[in-house]
This record gives sequence, C-alpha cells and structure tokens, in this order.
Amino acid sequence: MKNSDYTDNNVEAGLVPAFYIHIPFCRKKCGYCDFVSADYADKTTDYTDRYLQALSKEISFHFPLPTSYFPLTIYIGGGTPSVLSEKQIVFLFKTILAHLTKCASEKIEITFEINPESITEQKLKILKDYGVNRLSIGLQSFNDMILKFLGRVHTVKDFLSCYESARKIGFKNINIDLIFGIPGQTVKTWQRTLKCALQLKPEHISTYSLTIEKGTRFFETGLRKDDDADADMYEFAIHYLKKNGYHHYEISNFSRASKPGFECKHNINYWKNGEYLGFGLGAVSYIKGKRIKNTENLTDYLNGKFRSDCEELKSDEKMSEDLMLGLRLIDGMKISDSIKEKFFVAISKLKHSGLLKEQNNFLKLTDKGIMFANCVFREFL
Repeated sequence: MKNSDYTDNNVEAGLVPAFYIHIPFCRKKCGYCDFVSADYADKTTDYTDRYLQALSKEISFHFPLPTSYFPLTIYIGGGTPSVLSEKQIVFLFKTILAHLTKCASEKIEITFEINPESITEQKLKILKDYGVNRLSIGLQSFNDMILKFLGRVHTVKDFLSCYESARKIGFKNINIDLIFGIPGQTVKTWQRTLKCALQLKPEHISTYSLTIEKGTRFFETGLRKDDDADADMYEFAIHYLKKNGYHHYEISNFSRASKPGFECKHNINYWKNGEYLGFGLGAVSYIKGKRIKNTENLTDYLNGKFRSDCEELKSDEKMSEDLMLGLRLIDGMKISDSIKEKFFVAISKLKHSGLLKEQNNFLKLTDKGIMFANCVFREFL
C-alpha cells in the first residue's frame, strides 16, 4: 500500500468522534500481552524521539494545518504511554493540539494510560495542564506475587503512591484495570483485590479475564487456565461491584453509579461500531466502512511507511460486527430489520437457549448470556 494513498480517507472537520494514539513502548512486556509493543529499555531516547516525529508526520497527513477538528474523545494508549519522558509528553501534546486546536475542552474526554512504575508527579501535572481529564491505570492485582507472575514491574505500593499523586493533582476521573482468572489466583485473593480497589473509590473499574493468546510468553510456556474458577471470579465481580454502587454497563466495565457520566465514552463509540481514527504503530482506523490498518513493523513506521492494509467491509460483515460489539453493552443494541432477517436463525436459537432477550427492538444478553458471551458472539461470525 503506497503512502500516497494514505489520505484517501481524510474526513471533513468535526466528523470523526474518536481518535486513538498508540505509544508502543513498555519497560517490560508482560507474559499475557499480545498488543503491539516494544521494550523501552532497548530503545534510546533518540529512538523514541524518532517515533514521536513519525507519529507527528502521520497525523499531519490526515490533518493539514490550519484546519481544526472536533473529536468527542481522544485516547492515548499502548504499550505504556507514561514511559515517555516529560519532554516527550510535552512534544506529544503539542503535536496533537497543533492539529486539533479546539480539542482541549472539558467536553472532550481525553484518556491517558499510565503504569505506576513509570509515572511521576511532574508527568501527571503536565498531563493535567494539557487537558487530560481521564487516567487509566494498569494495576491488575493487589497482590505482589501475582503482579510478579504476570510480569508487571510495579508493586502494590507503587500503585498506591501513583493513585494518591493523581488525586492530589486533581484528577477526578480514574479507571483501574484488574485481571482475574490467573493460574494460582483464588476467588479469595480476587475478592481482596476488588475490596481494596473499592476502598479507593475510583470512578471506573475494568475487570478482564486473563487471555492466553498465541505469540505471548504465557502461550509459549503452555500455561493453562481453570475455566470454572474464571467463571466464579467473574460472577463474583459482577455481584460484588453492583452491590457496592457500580453500574455494570459493558461486559468488562463498571462505573460509579452515584456519579453518572463516568462510562468510558471512547470505548462506547467502539462498541457502537462508530467511526474512529487510529495513529501510531499497529493502530487501526474505521472510516466510511473501511478498516485501515497501520504497519506493525517499527522500522517501517519510523521510515514513514505507515499503512499496511485497507479493507472495505461488506454489508454482512458490518452487521456481524454491529452485533458482536453492540451486545457487549449491558443495555444491548437496537436491531434493524436487515439484522433480524440475516441472523433470524441464530437470534431465535440464542433466545430459546436463554442467552438473548429482545424488548422494544433492543436485543441484549441475559444474565446467563453475559456469562457465556463468547458463545453468543460465535453465532454471528
């Protein structure tokens, strides 16, 4: 795919609701991670500077100055964006804001992912100054032995210090990422992690079942999970978090029920199969029915060869994606006549099995369906 084709899908100002920016560097790659990332320890400051320059160039292809754009959300993820130096974080935001000159608004959700071992108070102050109003902190567990097993390089103490600093500096919208279903983890240790998390009163909690993906260290070592224990932990999390004032709005995500509006707006756009632009190594965009994928080759990206693939989704493929994404939302999704017709047999089967229910043209997972969501989604492939 030629780079000259890259701007084929440029869009008019204000029409893309979500932007994602990928920072691939990490202090150390975790045993379960299959994201596009590279060890920061192996990269010099010059190397990461080159990446940010390439990122700036890619963004400028889409957004030639002086045009202004009005996204509803910006999400900076990774990798670990907080491994960047203070100077590099400033450069990153100056680059973004140079092209999105009207985005620093309280109405815009700007999320920045951080890990406890690579954040400092000064970095947090810089993020606050540049309009970041939502932090997503990768904790994963309140047990140091589990953190070590996962390959995390922070401790519980590091996390608590990070969280305290973020609150002191004034961040009022914080998500905590947690993982369950880890071999060796018990329901009791998982309960303790949830209890400790609740004591901090974060606005948002994400709970993910450990997945062992091909190409990860866990996969290569033949690690296996206990599916029954995994299900027990997930079921406990749902009941415990709801009981303690959290709204279960998506399969893996919970927001404070007493403080409406803290659902992750950026991810909701994904689940509704909305359009978005992705920038950086391995990032994906979805515009006008086309999925545009960036290269996962760091050398190519640094040399300005950003784009690797573009596919236009057929009508059936889009309907299938609409269902598999939309049904992740606990409130479900409104279904069209075309979806009803195309997937009539699958929907009827899942209703009969007690996994789906329909009301006022909204299709949603039942409580049983939430527990067996992957089985439901496979019916729409």
